[in-house]
Amino acid sequence: IGTRHNLHARQVLAALQAGKHVFCEKPLCLNEQELGEICIAYRDSNAVLMVGFNRRFAPMVRQMREFFAGVPEAKVIQVRVNAGALPISSWIQDPAQGGGRILGEVCHFVDLVQYLAGSRVKRVYARALPNQGKYADDNLAITLEFSDGSVGQISYVANGDRSLGKERVEMFCGGATAVRPTSRGRRSTTDRERTCRACAPGPCLRW
Repeated sequence: IGTRHNLHARQVLAALQAGKHVFCEKPLCLNEQELGEICIAYRDSNAVLMVGFNRRFAPMVRQMREFFAGVPEAKVIQVRVNAGALPISSWIQDPAQGGGRILGEVCHFVDLVQYLAGSRVKRVYARALPNQGKYADDNLAITLEFSDGSVGQISYVANGDRSLGKERVEMFCGGATAVRPTSRGRRSTTDRERTCRACAPGPCLRW
């Protein structure tokens, strides 16, 4: 299912009730009522339901998680998303049709941080900048506290320079650090990262 976001819930429900396996692009739905209905339909079916959270399947991300496997300490995980501005008139920014960028894209990074932490989210804090007539709550900082004591931070910004690159991930734990360099930009990595032959072509891993 890859339709506009407001259609996902009803199409997922219809497919599950018809006994179909479902792959749904994020977000799965736009509100808690829809989520509850989907959960009931899923439990009553024998179908597989998967949401398209693809970041956790990236080879670099898997290497980062494996790098810290077995370290008996909580982690600090930082994700910076330089998303760039999106017009207020975009259907994604329409609460009824797209649900906004938190539901539409930030969910990717919540899933990513949870995957890297390997623990369940216990508490969430978030704060957005004033919109000033040209943003839609898409300049924000999110802190995720996990049940194992790990902390994840997501900075999602629409007010930056796109040439910097979009996504950067850093992990810290047990005296070690792992960095997934910035992706999709003209200035995609620092000089040090470009010359880090020991880690190329994967994430920068340091113990």
